[in-house]
Amino acid sequence: MFITDRLEAIQYDGANGQFIATTFLSNTTLDSDDGQLLRLVDGTNDPQIRLGNWVIRRAISVDLFQYLGTYADADFQARYAPLP
Repeated sequence: MFITDRLEAIQYDGANGQFIATTFLSNTTLDSDDGQLLRLVDGTNDPQIRLGNWVIRRAISVDLFQYLGTYADADFQARYAPLP
């Protein structure tokens, strides 16, 4: 049996900052969102996500997701391949 971490991604489109902060990630709050830069507070990384960048999360337990990183679109496309 082969297994891998469950990773999921969402692209910040300037209007989905609240969703990313409160639903997509766990234990994260919205610091500010001006439609160009999303600032989150998670007590560890406090990520800043630019418009068009991708946010990666990893499942750590049932309904708990951890911020894993942020990538510019070109870097995301080069590094990750979506699964059907």
